[in-house]
Amino acid sequence: MRIKNSRTNSKSKSISIGRLYDLLARHACSVIIFAALFCNIAAKLFHSWTNNLLRQSFEWMLSDIAVLLSIEVIASVICFRWPRKRITRTVLIFSAIVCTWSVMNAGWLIRTGTQILPAVLLPLFRDPLNALTIIGVNLVKMPVAAVALLGPSAIALTFFFSVLAKPKRPNYNHSRFLRKTLISFVLILVFTVIRSTISKHSSVPAASAGMRYNCQLKAITSLFSPGSRQLAGKNAENATRVIPALGQINLEPSKPHSGNNYNVVIIVLEGIQYRHTSLYNKQNNLTPYMLSLAEQGVEFSNARTVLTHTTKSLFSILTGRFPSASQDLAEAVPVSKPYVGITTILKQNLNYKTAFFQSAKGAFECRPGLVYNLGFEKFFAREDLNDPNAFIGYLGSDEFAMLEPITEWIQSDHKPFLLTILCSVTHDPYEAPTWFAEPAKEPVQRYRQAIYYTDRFIQALDTELAKLKLSDKTIFCIIGDHGEAFGEHGLHGHERIAFEEVLHIPWVMRAPFLLEEQTRIAAPVSTIDFTPTLLELLGFDTNKAGFDGIDALAAMAADRKVYFSGWIQQGPAGFVSGNYKYIYDHTNQLVSAYDLNADPFELVRLELDEVQTKIITDDVTSWRRDSIFCLKKPQNGKKVLFNSWLCRWNNRISSAKRVSDTKD
Repeated sequence: MRIKNSRTNSKSKSISIGRLYDLLARHACSVIIFAALFCNIAAKLFHSWTNNLLRQSFEWMLSDIAVLLSIEVIASVICFRWPRKRITRTVLIFSAIVCTWSVMNAGWLIRTGTQILPAVLLPLFRDPLNALTIIGVNLVKMPVAAVALLGPSAIALTFFFSVLAKPKRPNYNHSRFLRKTLISFVLILVFTVIRSTISKHSSVPAASAGMRYNCQLKAITSLFSPGSRQLAGKNAENATRVIPALGQINLEPSKPHSGNNYNVVIIVLEGIQYRHTSLYNKQNNLTPYMLSLAEQGVEFSNARTVLTHTTKSLFSILTGRFPSASQDLAEAVPVSKPYVGITTILKQNLNYKTAFFQSAKGAFECRPGLVYNLGFEKFFAREDLNDPNAFIGYLGSDEFAMLEPITEWIQSDHKPFLLTILCSVTHDPYEAPTWFAEPAKEPVQRYRQAIYYTDRFIQALDTELAKLKLSDKTIFCIIGDHGEAFGEHGLHGHERIAFEEVLHIPWVMRAPFLLEEQTRIAAPVSTIDFTPTLLELLGFDTNKAGFDGIDALAAMAADRKVYFSGWIQQGPAGFVSGNYKYIYDHTNQLVSAYDLNADPFELVRLELDEVQTKIITDDVTSWRRDSIFCLKKPQNGKKVLFNSWLCRWNNRISSAKRVSDTKD
């Protein structure tokens, strides 16, 4: 009897599930679009809850409700008017694309605090292996969010393919359908009016402006935005700006002092926020050695990166010129002759030997191409360690493992040298070696561990120089490529952020007998100032070099504009002038101003009138457009660099692959 009841209950449940599936399948398009709406709203609610912005969340949801309800009505009308399988499948596929974008937007919003744009996906198409690896690592680091996103997505995919294979005709009651459609139109109109009214009568905090739009509608409009399209293609095709190549500028040392006999060590810090260093707060004990170096020389306490991306920032640091403020990797496309910069000038005029060491893997963003373009003779990357035990995460490695090959290179001959080292342990996912510390669980704690580790590495390197008796004849420089955000404005990462947590970088220099100790430069300076500053210190007169940067140790104009930009095409850009900072956010068509003296944490956005807004918009847009330089080389090609890296390029994008030793 119990067996019979069990079979009856099982059969009853099977019938119920079948009826539910049949009901949902007949309205599959509506179900999928409402799932997309739920995903959008849930992600925004999560973001507002984690950032104490619940009061603003109602306005954020209005655009999603209006847009997705409109899509649902249109999809239903099409299926109602043309109830054929081919039409149903087409509408179903479109609905699935809408829902997929919502899932991607939710993941991106949870991870970065911004809504996704099509431009964000470009790295996925350019370098799918590295991009997918990064996505996978982030999913592992955020298991709750991963399950919340991927679990329902798997169910939705199963449902979608099932209905796609055998679409069911919806059973429409004409009068009920018309009433539903009419009510939907009224709701769409009401929500649109309410949103418009709120927008007109409320001041928009810059950090939350990106939540006000619907991600699907913004994705479409961003693809057809004239400004974005031109920056992506037209301006690059018509660019006339040319970066001088080796031999085109003759810059010789002209000052009669011993600076030109100094070795130069440049350590580029990956993603270290200035406020997470002891330079900002001496009570913060994360970078005590960096602080001691600053006290032995000069600290530029108001330095900013010109572009919040490593490849672009390295170019600006080592050439003294603006990189292309566009979402490409033009700086890494191998050129016929290296660009004029600190490397080529020291090698050509003072017979320096030059090397670039990095703890990151070389294939990432075609680093050999960039290093070759900057004029270095030697390139060393993670692959050269030949020790997977030293690898950390998907990108980095134990930087202490570089000490031995660095020392061997220095001792290989007695030439003066230029050594550049790019650290990577402070790059996402912020992992220090296990021998150094037990990995912390929270990202910001892992980040702080990685910063402390990097400071220990800097100390170890300086100790090696002292053992070689080179300290007194070496200019020791530390500079950041960009910072990193950890929710200070509800945002995470660095690619689409223009707040100080990403722009403000550490920059210190120690040069015994050349620089006065405990010097602090408080004027706004940029990464483009690094090369001319260092060359002046080494005895060169840079006035005729045409650098975009200036000597940051010399007097500078009070009204100088220090420009900056995010890497993502439609990201924010702007400039600092004196104590004021101006940001133009192309995505949200918003101009913001901040008084950094009165409001260093950028909490109060200053309202500007229409005339000021237009002046800043035009200024920043023109700078970004004019920064793009042309590449005078075949559109496609390949080249072997440093005897072991095969670099391929297509237009302004390049890739690198490690190959067996061969001749260029």
